[in-house]
Amino acid sequence: MSKKRGNAEGSIYQREDGRWTAAYHAQGKRKYLYGSTRDEVAKKLRDIQAKIDRGEFVEPAALTVGQWLETWLHEYAAQGVRPSTYSAYEGIVSMHLLPTLGKYKLQGLRSEHIQSWVNRKAKDGYAPASVKRFFNVLRVALGQAVANRLIFHNPADAVTLPKQEAKTIECLSAEEVAALLAVLPDSTHGRALRFVLGTGLRVAELCGLRWCDVGEESITVNQITYTIKRNGANERITNPPKTKAGVRFIPTNTKLRALLDVQRREQRLDRVRAGSAWQGGEPGKGEQYVFATVTGEPADRNNIARSLRAYLKRAGLKSRGVHALRHTFATMWVQSGNDLRTLSEILGHTNVAFTMQRYVHSDTVTKRRGMEAMASLI
Repeated sequence: MSKKRGNAEGSIYQREDGRWTAAYHAQGKRKYLYGSTRDEVAKKLRDIQAKIDRGEFVEPAALTVGQWLETWLHEYAAQGVRPSTYSAYEGIVSMHLLPTLGKYKLQGLRSEHIQSWVNRKAKDGYAPASVKRFFNVLRVALGQAVANRLIFHNPADAVTLPKQEAKTIECLSAEEVAALLAVLPDSTHGRALRFVLGTGLRVAELCGLRWCDVGEESITVNQITYTIKRNGANERITNPPKTKAGVRFIPTNTKLRALLDVQRREQRLDRVRAGSAWQGGEPGKGEQYVFATVTGEPADRNNIARSLRAYLKRAGLKSRGVHALRHTFATMWVQSGNDLRTLSEILGHTNVAFTMQRYVHSDTVTKRRGMEAMASLI
C-alpha cells in the first residue's frame, strides 16, 4: 500500500484503493477507521480520541443498540426536531425499543430480530399506526448508524409492517352539532370549542392565540402552544406553525366577534378573582392568551380534549377528539357550496388536494343532491 501522509498526520494514510485510513490505540489494541477523504477520517479520529480522553469510547464491535439509540437521541435527534417530537422519541426509545432490542450488539442486529419485535408489538394490541411510529424511530436511528459507518446496511429495510388502514376522522352531523352546542357551557372551554367549530383551528393554534392576534374583523394565526413532559415536569413550548401556510389570516363573523367579546370580559373577571395567583399578562390585551386558564396561563390541549369528551357524553354523542370539530368545519364549508381553495387557506394547508383528501367527505344527503343535479343527463 502507498502511504500518502499529510503534514502532522502520521496516523492517517491513503490506501491503494483510494480509501483513507487512520490508526489509533484503544483498549490496548491498534485499531483502524476508514473514510473516502482525508478530512472525513481526520474528523472521525479527533472524535474518537476525544471520547477516549473522556473515558466514553466504546469499540464499534461492542456497541449495543441501546447505547447507539442513546447517542442518536442526544447527538442527532435533539438537533433537528421540535421539542415535542424529541419528547416523543425519548418515550418510544425508553418504553418500546430499549427493553427488547437494546441488548443486541449494533453490528449483530438482524432484520429477523426487528421483525420479531414488530410482530410482538402487533400481538400486544398496538395499532398498526403506533407500531409504524415506533419502527420509524428505530429505522431513522439505524440509518444514521449506516451513515456513520458503524454498520454496513440498515436491517430495518427488510422488515414488513402490519397493514395500516387509512385513518378516518369522523365529523359531526348537523344534528350532532346542534346537540353539542346545546350543552356547551358559557365557560372558557365551552367558548374555545365553539371557536374551533367556527374557525377550523387546530387545538395547538387555539391554545397559542393571543389578543394581539385578534383584529376587529379577523384573527391571525402566528404561533402554536402546547405542553410536554420532560424530566418528570411539564414544559410549555411555543413555536411558529410548522409550515408557511400555517401562518394565516382568518376573517371573523358576527358570532365569532361576539364570542371573543364575552371571552375578553370574562378574562378580566378571572383576573380580579385570581388576585396574586394570576400568572398571565394584562387580560384582554397584547401578549395575553385568549383562551387562558383562570390564572392567565395558556390552556392545555389535553384539558380541552377532556372537556369535549365530557360535553359529548352529556349530549349523548359518541366520544371524539377536538380535531373532529376542525373536520366538521371543513366538511360543512364544502357542503355549503364554498370554494375549496379558500378553505385550504383558512385551514392552513399547503395545497387544495390535501384538503380534499384529508378533510372533506360526502354524506348521503350530499350524494343524493348531486345525483338529482345529474338527472338532466338522462
